[in-house]
Amino acid sequence: MGAKIAKDGQWRFPLIDSIPLHFENAILTFEDQRFKKHLGVDPIAIGRAILQNFKARHIESGASTLTMQVIRLSRKGKPRSIFQKIIEMILATRLELSYSKTEILQLYASHAPFGGNVVGLETASWRYFNKAPERLSIAESAMLAVLPNAPSLIHLSKNRIKLKEKRNRLLNKMKNEGFISHTDYELGILEPIPASPFPLPSVARHLLEFVHTKTPGKVISSTIDPTIQSILTDVGNYHYALNSQSDIQNLSILVLDTKTGNTLGYLGNASHTLHESAVDMVQAKRSSGSVLKPMLYAHLVNEGKILPTSLIKDTPTHIQGFNPKNYNRKYSGATPANKALSMSLNVPAVLSLQQYGVEPFIRRLKALGLSTIDKSADHYGLSLILGGAEVNLWELCGAYASMGRILMRYNEENGRYYSGDVFPPSYLGNDYQKSDSYKAHSLTAGSVYLTFKAMRNVIRPSEEGEWEQFESSRPIAWKTGTSYGHRDAWAIGVSPNYTIGVWVGNADGEGKSGLVGVKKAGPVLFDVLNRLPYVGFFEEPLDDLVPIPSCGKSGFLATPYCTPIDTIYTVQESQNVVACPYHKLIHLDSNGYRVSSTCESPSKMNHLGWFELPPSMAYYYRKNHPEYQKSPSFRSDCLQTATKELMSFIYPTEKTSIYIPLNVEGKREQAIFKATHQDPKSILYWHLDSEYLGFTEDIHTMGIQSNPGQHTITIVDQLGNTISQRFEIIQ
Repeated sequence: MGAKIAKDGQWRFPLIDSIPLHFENAILTFEDQRFKKHLGVDPIAIGRAILQNFKARHIESGASTLTMQVIRLSRKGKPRSIFQKIIEMILATRLELSYSKTEILQLYASHAPFGGNVVGLETASWRYFNKAPERLSIAESAMLAVLPNAPSLIHLSKNRIKLKEKRNRLLNKMKNEGFISHTDYELGILEPIPASPFPLPSVARHLLEFVHTKTPGKVISSTIDPTIQSILTDVGNYHYALNSQSDIQNLSILVLDTKTGNTLGYLGNASHTLHESAVDMVQAKRSSGSVLKPMLYAHLVNEGKILPTSLIKDTPTHIQGFNPKNYNRKYSGATPANKALSMSLNVPAVLSLQQYGVEPFIRRLKALGLSTIDKSADHYGLSLILGGAEVNLWELCGAYASMGRILMRYNEENGRYYSGDVFPPSYLGNDYQKSDSYKAHSLTAGSVYLTFKAMRNVIRPSEEGEWEQFESSRPIAWKTGTSYGHRDAWAIGVSPNYTIGVWVGNADGEGKSGLVGVKKAGPVLFDVLNRLPYVGFFEEPLDDLVPIPSCGKSGFLATPYCTPIDTIYTVQESQNVVACPYHKLIHLDSNGYRVSSTCESPSKMNHLGWFELPPSMAYYYRKNHPEYQKSPSFRSDCLQTATKELMSFIYPTEKTSIYIPLNVEGKREQAIFKATHQDPKSILYWHLDSEYLGFTEDIHTMGIQSNPGQHTITIVDQLGNTISQRFEIIQ
C-alpha cells in the first residue's frame, strides 16, 4: 500500500522472506548454475574464468558465485583486486557454513542493485512492474535477473533493445535447461520491456508516515482493508471537491472494526493542494467541539445521577463569567437529558458537567484512552464539554469503539466484562477472544446502550431556527461537533461493525462560517456508512437494565405526587436518582385558590399534585409546551408566602460578574436584565440599589447602566411582592 525511501536515498525493502520460483530459476541460470552444489567458491567456474580471461587478454569473467556477490555487497567500497577476491572467497565459505542456501539467496535478492536507487528484488518488482514479486511472470523475472549484472543496461529508456536481447537469451537458456517450456519461452520473448519505472504505491500515505515514526525500516502487514480504503479515498475526494469551493481545504476519515479496534481505513488528509496536504489530520490535535457530550451522558446515567428522561435546565446561564449558549441561541426551559444529547444543547451539557465535576470527568476520559486531555480541571473548566480540550480522531474513534466493545462483550459473555476491552486502535491487529480475565469498567453495558440509543436520533437546528430530525436508513449511534470559531467539524458514528470518524476543516486553523459538524462532517460519515456492509444496531443488554417508575412529565424518579407515572428501563444505579423535584403537593381552598397554613386551616384545604417548574424555566418551557399549566393563583391574603414562586430573575443569576464595555464615546453600554412573573399581566417595578429605574409589562427586561462595583437589583410587583439579586460590574 505504500513505502518510504531509506535515509540514504535508496528504495530498499527489508529482507525478503521468500524467493519466487521463477526468479530463483532465472537468477541461478544466469549467475550461478552450480549454486546449490558448491560451498561458496566454484572451482569449475574459476578455472573457466581463468581460461576465458587468458584468451581474451583482459578480465572477462570474475567467476564470482552468488555467495561471493553477497559478501561483496556487504563490503561496500572495497576495490576489485586479486587480494580482495581471495578475502571474498574466504568469507563466502564461512557464510555457506553459517547460512542455508535459501537464506543466502534471500540475502542476495534483498541487497542486489537493480538500477538507479532501486535495491532488492521486492523494490525492483514494484518499481518496474508495479506488482509484488510473487506475481512476476517468467519474462519479468528474467529481466530482473539480468539487471544486477548489467549496470550499463539499467536505464530502461536508453538500452531497451540490449536489455530485451539479454533477457531473451536468458529465457532461451532457461528453456534449454528445462526450467520453462517452449511455449513459455515463445510467450516470454513477446513481453515488452517497461518504458519507465512506476511510482511506488501510495494508497494510505499518511498511515505510512505514522507507522514509520513508530517502526522505521520494517515491513508492516497492516489491518487496512483495500476495499474500505478505496471507499474512503473516493468519498474524501468527492467531499474535498465540494468543500474546497468554500475554501475548506482539509478532510480526514478513519474507520475501525468496532469489535477488534483494527484500522480498516485511514485517510489522513483528502487535500490535493498546498493547503497542508501532508499533515495527518487523523493524528492532529484539534478542539473537540461537542463530541465528548455522549461520554458525559453515559457516565451520568451509569452512576445514577440522571435518568435518560430527566429534565435538565435549559435557560440563559452564567457561571462565574462563563456564559454558554445553544447553537441557535434559543432555549427550551427544560428538556429531557436524552433529547438534550440528541439536540446537542450546550447549556444542559454545561450544567451536567457542573453536576458531575470536571476533574472526575477528565479521569473518565483518560480511562477511555483520550491521552490528549492532559491539563488540570482548573485549566479546562466547564468549557471542556464544549470544545475546551483537544482530541484527535485516532483516540476519539478508539474511545467510542471501546464503548461499543464493552456493550457487545456483555451480551456475548452473559453479563461479564473483559478487562482488556478498552484499548486504542491498532493497525497491526488485535484479538477479540474470550478470556478468564474479567473486570468492571467505568461504564456498564446498560449505560453505553442508553447513550447509543440517544445518539441514534440526532436533531439539528434548521435554517429557520426550528429543530428537525436527521434520519438515516441505517441505524447508527452518531454525534457531530463544531469547535469555537467554526474551525473544526466532527462526526463520529458507532455500529457493531464499524466505528467511523470524520474531521473537516483547515489544517492551519482558519475558521469558516459554514464549517459545521452536521453539515460538513455528517454527510461524509453517511456516505461512507452507506457503502459498507451493514448488519444492524446494537443488541439491548436486557440483563443490565431494570424497570424504574418515572415521572411522566419530569422524567425523574416518580413520587406520590407525579401523574402520569411511566416505567422506563435503565441501569440499576438509577434507583438512586433524585425524586421528581417539580411535582409538588399544592393546597387549594374551596374556590380553587392556592393557600398555605399561614392563611388557611389545613382542615379546609384540598390537596393536589401539580407539575410546576421554577419561573425562569417555565418562562421558556411554556413557549414549546402549550399544554403546560401554571398552578392556580394564591389567594390575596396568602401572597406574602409565595413570592419566590411568583417571580424570579432570569438574568442576572446569583453572584454574577458582568463586564459592560465602553462605547466609542467613552460611555458605558447597558446590560440587559430579565425577569419573569407567574402572572403574565403583572407590572414589575425595577430598582438599582436605591434608585428607581422604571416599570415593565408583559416582557420584563430592563437596561442597566452603572459603574464598576457591587450592586443590588430589586423588583417589586403591583401587590408589593419583592425579590432582590446581588451582582458585580467589573472593569
